[in-house]
Amino acid sequence: MNLTKIFTLGGLISQHLNGYEYRPQQLEMAEAVDAAFRDGEHLIVEAGTGVGKSFAYLVPAVNFALEEDEKIIISTNTINLQEQLINKDIPFLQTVLPEPFNAVLVKGRGNYLCLRRLDNLVTYERALFDTLDEVEEIQRIIEWSKKTEDGSLADIEPQPIPDVWRQVASESDNCLSVRCPNYKKCFYFRARGRMANANLVIVNHHLLFSDWALRKENPITAVLPPYSYLILDEAQHIESVATEHVGIQLSNYRVKHLLDSLCNPKRRGGLLIRLAAEDLIGFVERARDRGNELFDSIANWVGDEKESAKRIEQREFVPNVMDSSLRYLQNALRILHDAVKTDDEKTEVEAHLRRCINLRNDIDAMLTQPEPDWVYWVELAARRYATISLNAAPISVSDDLSAHLFANLKSAVMTSATLSTNRNFDYFKSQIGLNGCQELLVGSPFNYAEQVQIYIPKQMPDPRSYRFVPVAIEKIKEYLKITHGKAFVLFTSYKMMDEVYEAVAPYLEELGITTFKQGGGMSRHTMLEEFRQDIDSVLFGTSSFWEGADVQGEALSNVIVVKLPFSVPTHPVVQARADYIETRGGNAFMEYSLPEAILRLKQGFGRLIRNKTDKGIVVILDSRVLTKPYGKMFLNSLPECQLIIE
Repeated sequence: MNLTKIFTLGGLISQHLNGYEYRPQQLEMAEAVDAAFRDGEHLIVEAGTGVGKSFAYLVPAVNFALEEDEKIIISTNTINLQEQLINKDIPFLQTVLPEPFNAVLVKGRGNYLCLRRLDNLVTYERALFDTLDEVEEIQRIIEWSKKTEDGSLADIEPQPIPDVWRQVASESDNCLSVRCPNYKKCFYFRARGRMANANLVIVNHHLLFSDWALRKENPITAVLPPYSYLILDEAQHIESVATEHVGIQLSNYRVKHLLDSLCNPKRRGGLLIRLAAEDLIGFVERARDRGNELFDSIANWVGDEKESAKRIEQREFVPNVMDSSLRYLQNALRILHDAVKTDDEKTEVEAHLRRCINLRNDIDAMLTQPEPDWVYWVELAARRYATISLNAAPISVSDDLSAHLFANLKSAVMTSATLSTNRNFDYFKSQIGLNGCQELLVGSPFNYAEQVQIYIPKQMPDPRSYRFVPVAIEKIKEYLKITHGKAFVLFTSYKMMDEVYEAVAPYLEELGITTFKQGGGMSRHTMLEEFRQDIDSVLFGTSSFWEGADVQGEALSNVIVVKLPFSVPTHPVVQARADYIETRGGNAFMEYSLPEAILRLKQGFGRLIRNKTDKGIVVILDSRVLTKPYGKMFLNSLPECQLIIE
């Protein structure tokens, strides 16, 4: 398959796609992906907005998979991109390319309905749901289960109540597999079966790295089929998602969920009630009491800290008051396992026993902290510590990824619009432990010099000064008036966002400009839809709006960056990574804090221009981009634009 004949004007794509424009950057990327697969090399590609990178990796992936009879895994970070690939790009290519090919979207196990668990709920515990909403939800799931082909959450609207779905979702440790009476109808195993005939398997990063973590421990437990070729789109998230899947997350809600599933005192339901093992309920209640005591002591240890996260730097920072009660509960469940008769009952008890063992091990690990190069911390949610979580993660996953992911692959392609800092990939490669790979920087086909003006006010106070916010408020008003709204105002903290919003929103209201604020009760998806519809509106947002928010056209003509997006230096993970670099003789600011902030600024900048007709301004209110030596590195990492310093 000749790539030039596919991508150039008059080629296969242009023959089937009205308005297609040939982009040499797209062909250059496609040829690099093709070469990486054929030469058995890893490849990093930064492809600017508008390159059309999905076609640039899909076409050579299909070609190579068919020629070499290989299965290629394609992983994305967001559902939006996943849906674009499986619902739009791949069906289009299936009509265009000369050879037929198969692609399948694979979701995490918890997305699928388990028919056996649904049958058990209806038979044994349906009456125990005591609200009308829950009862109606169960009935809705029953009716849906009779007609759905897919059996996944994406196929049922509106989404079920989470507490109800958890009772019927597929679970790896609570599965009879081929021994299940519903095995031939099982939605999860049918989805796995479709993977066998697929040339391309589309997943998200969370499923990919969950599978990776399982595969390291025991390849038999892997979810995905064996693979040697991998494409990671939105690759800037590799480190964070991999870290999450090798770490520990332990909350008071995890404890409550486990114990309630054994015996729910409010509903008089749970596994022990169903199995007529009420004599074991005392073990559950003792564990519940000790769990409450444990998390109360953690909240007292945190005290009145203003930060939502506090690093744990001493072992046994609170007593492990839950250990003995969990040990007794484990023994009781082992006895119950020997007593029950059916496969179904044994599997249910085994699952709860395994979760009890894992919980006990995780609590012990959090308190004894056996890993020297890990960071341990407590996080508190709002509303009077409604959620208290203990967390642990490796400070770096680079060696782990190098040894247990990339070393096992013949070729991996990593791509995104934001991977380079100061026009090189050194920071990204250090994050993921990748050396000796091919690299490609592909610019955008957009004419940023004509489409974008960057404004930097000279007289701004230092953003760490108390004088900054009042001056920033007036500047934000000034620049929003220029474009009459049509703007994102991007912050690095909720506190500053709230303060600025309270001052600016009344002014915008007087101008007839609608305002949206993240955290105001509207979902991110709904907020973006309403922002797109109201062409003069302004959206005030924090971290999640710096990337992945795609607004084309006049509705977004202005992006205001209030502060350079440095990570919060007091967050335990940031502290630990900085300490790790410094103790090894490095410079934590230059090697970690600065490249992280540069990548985030590139993401925020990238919100503005989404097609060749978009135009607008980017305003940076942080004077450090002019006054600090590192400021040039921020500007050098952005596309060449007209720079206005006023």
